[in-house]
Amino acid sequence: MYINIPSRSGTPTKGHRTPATPGSPSKYTDYFSQPRRRIHVIRILSISLAVVLCYIVATRGPETSTWVPTTVQDKLNFGDHAATHVGENAPPRGYGDTDSGRWSDSVEEHNDDNTHKDEEMEHTVDRLEGDEEAEYEKVKNSQTDNKEPHLEEGADYVPEGGSDEESAVEPSHHTQSTPFVAHNIGSGEKYSFREALRDVLHMIPDEIYTRDLLRPLEGGGQDRLKELGIRVRAFHKFFTVWEALHVVADAKLTYVRDDVINYLENAPEKELAEVSNLERGDIVRAYERYRAFLAQLSHILFPYTSPYFADHLTLHAHFRNGGRGIVLSGNDKQAPFFLTSIMSFRKLGCNLPVEIMYLGENDLNDDWRMKLESIPGVVTRDLSQMVSDDGWELKGWASKAFALLMSSFREVIYLDADALFFVNPEDLFQDPGYVETGALFFRDRVYAPSSRKQWLKDMLPKPISKKAQTSRYWTGESREQQESGCLVVDKWRHFVAMLTVTRMNGPDRDDNSKTGAKGVYSLFYGDKETFWLGWELAGDTDYWFNEGAVGNMGVVSEHQYYKLIEGHAEFLPDYHPPISQSSHEHDTKPKSEHKEESKKEDSEEHKQEKEHKQEMADDHEKRSSSDVHSLYTVSSPQLLHLDLNNRPLWFNGWILDDKYEEAKHVNVSTWDVFLSEVKETNEAPEWKIGSHNMAVLKSTHAFEFTEGEKEVLAMIVEVARENGALKPGQ
Repeated sequence: MYINIPSRSGTPTKGHRTPATPGSPSKYTDYFSQPRRRIHVIRILSISLAVVLCYIVATRGPETSTWVPTTVQDKLNFGDHAATHVGENAPPRGYGDTDSGRWSDSVEEHNDDNTHKDEEMEHTVDRLEGDEEAEYEKVKNSQTDNKEPHLEEGADYVPEGGSDEESAVEPSHHTQSTPFVAHNIGSGEKYSFREALRDVLHMIPDEIYTRDLLRPLEGGGQDRLKELGIRVRAFHKFFTVWEALHVVADAKLTYVRDDVINYLENAPEKELAEVSNLERGDIVRAYERYRAFLAQLSHILFPYTSPYFADHLTLHAHFRNGGRGIVLSGNDKQAPFFLTSIMSFRKLGCNLPVEIMYLGENDLNDDWRMKLESIPGVVTRDLSQMVSDDGWELKGWASKAFALLMSSFREVIYLDADALFFVNPEDLFQDPGYVETGALFFRDRVYAPSSRKQWLKDMLPKPISKKAQTSRYWTGESREQQESGCLVVDKWRHFVAMLTVTRMNGPDRDDNSKTGAKGVYSLFYGDKETFWLGWELAGDTDYWFNEGAVGNMGVVSEHQYYKLIEGHAEFLPDYHPPISQSSHEHDTKPKSEHKEESKKEDSEEHKQEKEHKQEMADDHEKRSSSDVHSLYTVSSPQLLHLDLNNRPLWFNGWILDDKYEEAKHVNVSTWDVFLSEVKETNEAPEWKIGSHNMAVLKSTHAFEFTEGEKEVLAMIVEVARENGALKPGQ
């Protein structure tokens, strides 16, 4: 028997069963015997079963098992396992992947990306109801109304067709914050917020691995650098997924969100179930454990960017939309060089903004700062306020890497103060090697051949890249690989590599007098090799060395001739270049014989014989002279870099015969010709290095400057005179 449950109005509640009067029939009698109602019950049960199944599918979370790397090789491959573990939406496997982070040059791909985004929005709208649909339409309309304008040359750089240009928006209906957006820094693909959160939860290291990564760096030399490389590669993998969760980025705005805990505390259970089958509290604690771990690892590896930047997410995000610019660094003595360099490339058509970094008030005084900032587009910035150098000192060459990293630009051309260009330096951004990799370096001269193959094996974590194995260090071609007077870097793409370079020029730079551990500058000369080796340590093989040759320029001091005999040069002091001989032989015959010979000369047979003899003589002359090679000698303090067409691109070393000598009798250099270190005989380059950067080069061909190149050199000298970089009489 059932009874009615009265409603608040006093009437029976519909649908509740009423008690039957004894002896009277009830409409509920034999309920299940009626076919119609039996069908109704079956329908109800079917719907209930479907709901239960849908709930099971929706709440089925990912597995929570965690793979634990133990060996060094496991550590290096940790990110690969994590990428496999989290599926297709995993972050990139690292900066070492040659295809990661490359921008598409196709306008059609850009349009396809927008079309795909609109289709995805429309599909999402179809499954939203009520307030959700209205909120999503609002987001969609706001994106449509804020389409990215066309950027003219010189404006902030946004890659054409790259998926970085627009954000993948996923509205949240449970917080008042901005819609969740995540950005994968490696390949430019977008993550949804929940996918990024799922990856973070899967990447949490176990206690043993955490303890291994967070212990202090010890030792020195190659062993310390190898350990640094192992940890940096691990840091890169952890940092990538963390940034995907927190960085909100599109073509106009980039910022770091910090309301994840708020979301986790307020999100519906169903939404969290799409991320993990952990309880809400466990998810919150796992997130906080990851955050604390990454903060500690960041502090161990790269502590010097704080407190100027709160963390490395903030540092990275602040220059994502920073555009292109030129960065220099130096002090009062180099300020005249700054003026000459900037004014000269302004005359060549380069109007990029310029930041000049200095180290404190005593490094670059007020007068120089005011004079430099009187040039449109030039700003001076105190680098010492941005870097915390506790336990070491930021100074000298080491400031170059920090100036590049801490500048506000995303894409940077870093120049030494004494670097000067024959062409607009902005053209370097169009170099195919830079377009492909986002990092363009220049080679130093080939000098002092010596193999450092084993040295690289002891320093670089495995696997060692093909680029490292074809470097001069590996092949033994030269002990000099890179010239750091000009660097072109997209810092957004190569952020972790740049952090590694600054570490090598910062805390790990000098020898440890207490322990005797060797510093980086004891392993090679100055900062030059830290850039490409920093890339390699970080596992980032996306860099390119300019393929133009290196040379010098000046006046020919000696011109010699030599032959190669069994690979050795034999000089010919009495040799003179051959002079084309007349096709007629000297007539030494008597007149009586001449008359008889003249009849033969008229015959066709005689003409052919004479032509054959001349051809043989010419051929012998050519074979004799082809074995003789010129050898030109030029002594110069300027190191010249050539483009792919063997024409002058830029040089460093300033414009005086000796930039270190302050006396007014030091003259401006004279440049009649330039040499390339590459000989036409394929012999090894011949350099002899003297004091004050004076270098002697011997090569087989001296090239003349074009009229346009001569005009550029004259313009540079005139600019130097106008701004006082040259003293009266120089």
